[in-house]
Amino acid sequence: MPLVAARATSTTPRQQRRRSLSRASTGRNPDLRRLRDEGYSLSVARGRLVVTGIPFVSGPGRIERGTLIVPLDMVEGTTARPTGRDVFWVGAVPCDDRGVPIDDPITSPLRRDFGGGLVANHLLHAKPDDGGFEDYHQLVSSYVGLICRHAISLDPTVTARGRRRVVVTENPQGPFDYADTASQRTGIGAFSGKLEGSSVAIVGLGGTGAYVLDLVAKTPVARIHLFDDETLHQHDAFLSPGAASFAEIGAAPARVDHYAALYSRVHRGVVPHRSGLLVASLAMLDQVDFAFLCIDGTAAKRPVIEHLERTGKRFVDLGMKLRLTPTGVSGTVRITTSTPAMRSHVRDMNRIPFPTDSRGDDDACNLQVAELNALNAALAVIRWKKLYGFYADPLGEHHAVYSVDGNQVLNTDSDGAAGTRCGPS
Repeated sequence: MPLVAARATSTTPRQQRRRSLSRASTGRNPDLRRLRDEGYSLSVARGRLVVTGIPFVSGPGRIERGTLIVPLDMVEGTTARPTGRDVFWVGAVPCDDRGVPIDDPITSPLRRDFGGGLVANHLLHAKPDDGGFEDYHQLVSSYVGLICRHAISLDPTVTARGRRRVVVTENPQGPFDYADTASQRTGIGAFSGKLEGSSVAIVGLGGTGAYVLDLVAKTPVARIHLFDDETLHQHDAFLSPGAASFAEIGAAPARVDHYAALYSRVHRGVVPHRSGLLVASLAMLDQVDFAFLCIDGTAAKRPVIEHLERTGKRFVDLGMKLRLTPTGVSGTVRITTSTPAMRSHVRDMNRIPFPTDSRGDDDACNLQVAELNALNAALAVIRWKKLYGFYADPLGEHHAVYSVDGNQVLNTDSDGAAGTRCGPS
């Protein structure tokens, strides 16, 4: 829930610091600063504007106060012209002075959990004469005027202004370098919040691991630890996300340094480690909550897996087995999950081939294709998000294989908590 400080006759040092944050939150945005200066109680956080203390009629002769939640359109940290006309409302259905629900703005029941305890229960739709709002000052003041006028007719002393509280940007030192306005626009803020504060490791950035980073960097995890001991090669540019310049490739930077610099543009918590996770350095994994293993060759990953198991960590191992045929590239992409609740399948079912297995080092091959690297990463990130409750997880599968030939995903090794096994691997 956005933080607010109660109005007081004197100003404490803590309130002074919060007022500084208030100016920082609205200083670059004249429309928000104007709302603040007019006395509205508002806060800016997670790509949304929250305006509290709005008086409205909730029934015959009854006045309450509600809250507007406005998703913000931002460009380079400043507000843009609103592209939408709808806002969210926390409170009962706004009524006229007789207690009859008003038809402007139109109120529709819609529950939206924004995370942090902020839950809207209605969607409001206003109809501006010119078809849109010039800025967020006009948008907010229009909605407040439409809602408050009925309360004012019952009690001329009520107002949404003059109750100004200090505007505080929630968690100004959060994981992103700029606000995640996408989560709030699409209504997934509460589910994204389940990933907050966690720390993940990505072991290997040769292709698939870089795609994992591309996806994880858009989530609010606290830290993303990168482990790789290779330099950036020219072939990496054709197997990984983004577009490395010829000069960047020529400089031969460490992969972890290249990708840390690239994704630090959006995420503040990217931490590079120039290490292939040798036995002596495995303790570095103790600081993470989850690991993505994106390295070829199980001889290298075996000690990593054993350490993660020994320390009770959850992880997903990614593998790809492709081959050239007369009709084209064929093969499979594999995702194997291991959690404290289910580990035996890794060895009992040979889900991750180890060098001592009869199958040998099957995943240790050089044949890669960018789109399959991306698919491998996407499936792994989806599985990770399922474990954290972002996605529904009715099956609870711990092993999945995508077949290029058949264009299908076969799931198995259910943890038994949510569903049944679905197909062989």
